[in-house]
Amino acid sequence: MRKSSPPPASDSDEMNLDDTIVAISSPPGAAWRGIVRLSGPKAVPIADRLLKPEAHAHLREPRTNRVLAGHVRLHGTDMPCQAFVFHAPRSYTRQDMVELHLLGAPGILALVVEPCLENGARRAEPGEFTARAFLAGAMDLSQVHGVAGMVAARSDQQLQAASRLLHGELARAALIAREEIADLLSLVEGALDFADEPIEFITPQALRQRLSAVVQSLESTAAAGLRMERWERLPHVLLAGPPNAGKSSLLNVLTGLDRAICTPIPGTTRDVITAPLQIGGSECLLVDTAGLGAAVDQLDARAQDVARRALESADLILSVQDASALDPQCKPDVLGLLFAHEKSAGPVVKVLNKADLIDPVSPLRASASETGCLFVSTVTGEGCDELKGRIRAVLHERDVDIHEDAVALMAEHHEALQQAVESARRAIALAEQSPKSLANADIVAAELRIAAGALAALVGQDDTESLLGRVFARFCVGK
Repeated sequence: MRKSSPPPASDSDEMNLDDTIVAISSPPGAAWRGIVRLSGPKAVPIADRLLKPEAHAHLREPRTNRVLAGHVRLHGTDMPCQAFVFHAPRSYTRQDMVELHLLGAPGILALVVEPCLENGARRAEPGEFTARAFLAGAMDLSQVHGVAGMVAARSDQQLQAASRLLHGELARAALIAREEIADLLSLVEGALDFADEPIEFITPQALRQRLSAVVQSLESTAAAGLRMERWERLPHVLLAGPPNAGKSSLLNVLTGLDRAICTPIPGTTRDVITAPLQIGGSECLLVDTAGLGAAVDQLDARAQDVARRALESADLILSVQDASALDPQCKPDVLGLLFAHEKSAGPVVKVLNKADLIDPVSPLRASASETGCLFVSTVTGEGCDELKGRIRAVLHERDVDIHEDAVALMAEHHEALQQAVESARRAIALAEQSPKSLANADIVAAELRIAAGALAALVGQDDTESLLGRVFARFCVGK
């Protein structure tokens, strides 16, 4: 089996698997524990030099994976350290590998890396530990993406979807479908090779039925997939509404940042302004845009166009109205119409700002309660905590809606699945034109080869010929 190779480790040198590499493998920042990872032929000898003598004998015991407690000496100070020793091939990279676990202070971890470099290691390129695992056959290409997904995950649902990818759920689904397509391809090509013989390898009806089942399986996999390439993007929460509704003030108050300019003059905001918002341990991006309404000039018209485009891609809309500009006797049905113009793909939270200017017993407050509107004030802070709670609830609900069997999928996974489905559908259409015996068998075979190739590329395999040979060998064409 041949596997596709990852890109070169740098612009000038390709990855050298005989090198010993070192890197800090724990997340950036301070923590109770940090990890320095070594992989390669010199990993154990380098760790042997770093650790104090009490661990040396254990490090040198051959071919036994173990956890050792000891100390490393850094600038005359003994630092407690655990050494996790993994001998090839029983390691992540399938090479000798050592992980040094110690206090997770960035400065201390950097000091541990330096003597590793001095003793013959080099700094690992991004992703090089996983690249070595892939090249050693420890994982396929879809599982490599699973590792990247687990690193990038921002929620439990994303982590579970990436874990399913890492543990081969996508590869299993793709290989099962590919096995079936290869089986059908062997039958179609058998019909071509023995066209002059009275042998019926497969009927058009059977081909359609079996291919339709493959298409259904692949479409289910794609539909339940979670688009992993979007994980790096924080959820966008957009402030929308008419000019002078207090959107910029709300952005500053919710985020605690003096990011937006606030004035009583309508139309102050002309560009998209963003600020990070921390809510309950998660993070989103709060976005302020120009007020929507009748454009006062060409610049305002362009600013509103930008705001409307932002509406289309937002994950959540905070539709903001100036409560002080409304009729205190405003009925619930009329109040609801004020928010009807806000159109977006995401959910909407209705916000009535400047609550400090509204009488506590105003009928407007009762109307707001009936229509699900939330009163807030950037002056007194009224409703701001509740608004944050609603934002958190909506974004959490978005994660909960993820299918329980979802697998994290990269853009190329979707493209491969789509290509396979489209080719299989074309083969089905050709089979439908053949009521009794399969016509255009050569074109059908070509479509099946495209589908099999797309699924092979999905997991980093290109051994279509060997797979077809194995499948075809099951059949006796002499009968």
